[in-house]
Amino acid sequence: MTVVTNPACTENDKESESIQPSTSLAQPSTSNGEYPDYGGLRLDENSRLYDDEKQSDVVFVAGINGDTYRFPGHRRVLAATSPVFAAVLSGKSSVVVIDYIDRRGFDQLLRYYYCEHTQLNSVFTARATLDAAYKFLCPQLAERCAKRLDEMLDAEVALEILRDLRYLCARLPGAASAPPLPALENDAAARTLSHCARWCDSLAHNALLVLDENADAALTHEKLEDLTYEDLALIVKRDTLRVSSELVLVEALARWSTAACKRTKKELTPSNKRAALGELAYCPRYLLLRGEDLDRALGMELLEPIERSLVLARARKLAAPVPVGHEQESMLRKWAQPRPTEPAAAPVRLSARSEPPEEPKPSKLCVRRPKKLKQPSFEPEDTSKKKQGCCSKCCHGLIHAFVCLFD
Repeated sequence: MTVVTNPACTENDKESESIQPSTSLAQPSTSNGEYPDYGGLRLDENSRLYDDEKQSDVVFVAGINGDTYRFPGHRRVLAATSPVFAAVLSGKSSVVVIDYIDRRGFDQLLRYYYCEHTQLNSVFTARATLDAAYKFLCPQLAERCAKRLDEMLDAEVALEILRDLRYLCARLPGAASAPPLPALENDAAARTLSHCARWCDSLAHNALLVLDENADAALTHEKLEDLTYEDLALIVKRDTLRVSSELVLVEALARWSTAACKRTKKELTPSNKRAALGELAYCPRYLLLRGEDLDRALGMELLEPIERSLVLARARKLAAPVPVGHEQESMLRKWAQPRPTEPAAAPVRLSARSEPPEEPKPSKLCVRRPKKLKQPSFEPEDTSKKKQGCCSKCCHGLIHAFVCLFD
């Protein structure tokens, strides 16, 4: 069981520090180790304002898809914790509906702000809590959720947490950042949002690396069929997928296209399946297959008839049935190119699972050392500290010289 506690409430609690490492983005707390004072109400280990109906002056109805719960709250406490809570509680309504966050995630968010122990025991609870922490601008809780999810990462967990995670990321390919960060560059809320997106980016990066390493288990799992087109594209477009055979990827795409046709109530025809896949049908490297495996892959009809004919002609070293253009030739070359065996990058160090193994010390006879993978960085950009180039420095120097000369 993993227990997470608000660091502002347990600053001197050594037991909590041993469970989760301290964050560099700690909440404001007093210098003498006292418990925080939220809007005139002091929170400590004996306050127990969580689920307190006597002092409650607002009620939250949180949940999605009809699965809603009722939560009592306190305006002064919650409005002082987050600018999102301050905006939500700016009205005079005694009942606030939160219909865009799962009730489990909202429950853990309230526990965190009320200095109660937050238990991230399951993948679903940790994923829902990460969503709540992102939407209510709580980077401390987002960090702990990302680290907890990283501990549990495997092929199945990576598929589950990667689903729609791109909406919480800022630098993930295909990510949709809302609200857009550049438009709010100087806003404190935007900077907090960038810190939350940083942890989501790091978690998504590690999840994609796990999917690369366990490609067969991920592509044969039933949860793959539940992914959206954009989430599926993040996986199958990766060149570093270490599949045992390209036929595994072809069968996965065929299963997903069949499920997509069923979801949209369309006939299970080859044309409808190809329309559902779009450009993803070109991700498998068909020319790496031979014999029966190639015939089976082409028999699923993910490619157009003329494209299947070109693959067969190139595989059997025969003349193409039609003239091959530049785009078709580049596609055929890509389908014949082996996948790289090295990982795409080093994982972000979020937990003990993502810590790199200790490298053995090279002997005196070794001349070349193995190449180290680049460690990705998802630190929020600070435009005020960007280094200036030589040309810009010279221009600024000339301008200052002219100003001093004619002053």
